Amino acid sequence: MPKLCLPIPSLHGPVYFDEPTLESDTYLLQEFREREEESPEEEEETPDEVPLTLTNVDDFLKFFPELTEYQNRTVLLDHLAEYRKEYLTLVPQTPINSNNELSDERSDTGPISVIVKPINGSSQSSQSHVRPAPLKAPSDPLRKPSSCENPPSGGPVRPGGVSKRPCRNTVRTVTESLNSMALEDSSKVLSATYTPPPANAAKHFVKVSAPDMYSHRPPHYLEQLYDPIPSVQRTLMLLDIARAVHPETLINRVAYDQDDLVKTEDSSQRALSNVKWDAGLRRCKILPSIPQTRISADHHAIPTAGVLTDENSSGTVNIPILQFESRFECGNLRKAVQVRIFEYDLVLNSDIGSSRHHQWFYFEVQNMVADFPYRFNIINCEKSCSSFTQGMQPLLYSSHDALSNGTGWQRSGKRICYYKNNFIRKPSEDSDKIYTSGRAGNSAQNMYTLTYTICFPHSNDTCYIAYHYPYSYSTLQAHLLEVQHLHGVSSMLRRQTLCYSLGGNPVDVLTITQFSTPTSKVSVTAMNDRDYVVLSARVHPGESNSSWIMKGAINFLLSDNEKAVQLRNKFIFKIVPMLNPDGVINGSHRCSLLGVDMNRQWINPHPQLYPSLYNMKGMIQLLVALGRRPVLYCDFHGHSRKKNVFMYGNITQPSENAAVKLLPTILDIHAPAFSFSGCCFTVEKSRESTARVALWRQYGIKRSYTLESTYCGADQGLYKGCQIGTQHLEEMGAKFCEGILIMSSADQPCCMEEDTEEEDDSFYSSDSEDSEDDDDSSA
Repeated sequence: MPKLCLPIPSLHGPVYFDEPTLESDTYLLQEFREREEESPEEEEETPDEVPLTLTNVDDFLKFFPELTEYQNRTVLLDHLAEYRKEYLTLVPQTPINSNNELSDERSDTGPISVIVKPINGSSQSSQSHVRPAPLKAPSDPLRKPSSCENPPSGGPVRPGGVSKRPCRNTVRTVTESLNSMALEDSSKVLSATYTPPPANAAKHFVKVSAPDMYSHRPPHYLEQLYDPIPSVQRTLMLLDIARAVHPETLINRVAYDQDDLVKTEDSSQRALSNVKWDAGLRRCKILPSIPQTRISADHHAIPTAGVLTDENSSGTVNIPILQFESRFECGNLRKAVQVRIFEYDLVLNSDIGSSRHHQWFYFEVQNMVADFPYRFNIINCEKSCSSFTQGMQPLLYSSHDALSNGTGWQRSGKRICYYKNNFIRKPSEDSDKIYTSGRAGNSAQNMYTLTYTICFPHSNDTCYIAYHYPYSYSTLQAHLLEVQHLHGVSSMLRRQTLCYSLGGNPVDVLTITQFSTPTSKVSVTAMNDRDYVVLSARVHPGESNSSWIMKGAINFLLSDNEKAVQLRNKFIFKIVPMLNPDGVINGSHRCSLLGVDMNRQWINPHPQLYPSLYNMKGMIQLLVALGRRPVLYCDFHGHSRKKNVFMYGNITQPSENAAVKLLPTILDIHAPAFSFSGCCFTVEKSRESTARVALWRQYGIKRSYTLESTYCGADQGLYKGCQIGTQHLEEMGAKFCEGILIMSSADQPCCMEEDTEEEDDSFYSSDSEDSEDDDDSSA
């Protein structure tokens, strides 16, 4: 029997799905993705070691307002000199049996950054698409610079962040760089009166979404996993076949085309999100910079989708065509085509700078008729399986309900199916494989359809449909501004700008601990006795669940809870809540503006291409150099196939078993959404360049984890059979912090014994952990 190949309406045979680049992306592709010129490589002498300068160290020390002891220059130099002598024995080396292509280019110690701007004081984030001022040489005073730190313009960038072609006369010493550039005053703590700048986006935004303006309130009940009906998928697939057999029955009307809109849009009318503090309401508001435009609800002025005849009367009902929009922060929808009266085919944008990663969707719908079943087909999904087959539902937000009764995002959708369609992703012959890790980009790939049916609660409403609970960059800025207005927060929070992203957006770093105040003085000795805990999130922009967990952790650490007070008195928390703001703003799923998976660049992050990774890694390196190695590092992520919340860790020796598994064991007991059975502690070859493994190997952080959260729901524990919600994610963040407190007071794990079995010769295992090629797990 021949293989069944499902056709798409009016298309016969396999259809190659080719995606041209939006005009708004042109400047990125011209700047970063030009082909390498054919020229022989020239050898270049490696410059002498960059001298250790107080200027560089002091600049990075500004991110540690708690380290008052190192105002003494002699003490500081003594610590750095000692670290400089011993760092080769301090840093665990990559095993010989690793065939990771990034290993031969890694920096053993990692970089320390200098944040710079032109002397004239012009702001790096005041204009759209403004990049941070480039350094001409690595600013790390503790290592010898590579001969090729800066990639030449036009050369393709390898996954390690270093050009294949050597630089020509571009390497200068730090001293020469400082002669032409001025250090930015990053030591200034952002006060409660600080007004965050609008988000810089590569795309053109025409509005601010209602969920950003009206916020989100979770439902007071648990939302059960959707129980799919087995016969529905067969019925829907047969309907797709009927579309090819009877093409004359199809409407095939374009309802939304972002490519056409980009050509005609007015670049002067950009809708920016302004975050303002409302002293009367004691909360932050996200307001648009231009008046919001609303599509007219006059059905006589809008084309109708079709005519329905009521069998009980002689009257007819005109059904208007739906109006779509995705040109707002985090939005992703490229095209919508109406194929039947209540059925629409949707096409998603790939990540900027890439032709892959079609998973995150978030768009606006208007002009609907209440209580009619609208079917949406997203026809260019990539993954062979999805959580939508396990009971996950899309999310629906009604502006009418949000304004009338405060209702936020709710799980919605029936007749949910996920199956292979007749589209085939066109084989790529360009350099896309250079920019994305994982599968090579030169092989054909079948596309998949996600289909679901939604009944809108109100007619002429403005609704939003999303893959998961959105958490935008503006939402983060509003949250941080709100916590800065909490009573007494000045004694436990310092907020600073770590760096600026490639798109010119500030990357925040938070320091949470109990600082000295006039009423409660903390001695230098007490501060020195505290251990460091480093947390990060949102390196993958589509994993919005990680931001909700981070929000819960921040709120808990700044609360009056007795356990939070103990944590602040015992630890110093360094938190970077959003590592990839550019990808979040532009609605990408996995990549930065370069089309690169940033969680594969931790071995040797380039200071200009990946500034947030570069600066965060340098911040950790400085702590190690000063003898204050973090006791724990955790990177928050999302997982698109597995249920529950779980962790990945690093165990290569039997002696590490008890210490590394202690925190996951504690969370399994105290956090309802957490599952220890889903955890994995092996180290795969493909994970060498992730944050979890790179920081563990290079800086000796034994408890270096990835916390993975499901998009779907739980299959065990208190929330078994329920879909995950923002309240569960925020609770997970609080429970994670409580687990750190319990871990710090536990000498030995009470519920497990140390493994005494002989370890396998290889450091790696590829059977237990899901492959990155098939999933968006960061592991």
